[in-house]
Amino acid sequence: MFRLIKRWIARYDAWCASMGLTPENKRSCVPFKKEPEQDD
Repeated sequence: MFRLIKRWIARYDAWCASMGLTPENKRSCVPFKKEPEQDD
């Protein structure tokens, strides 16, 4: 059972990577874009 869950997680991670939903983009449905920091 644990092996199956690990396989599903690996598949999900691969799907996220193929869609550009990386942890840096918070794995949201819409890619997250960081706002550039402004120096005042």
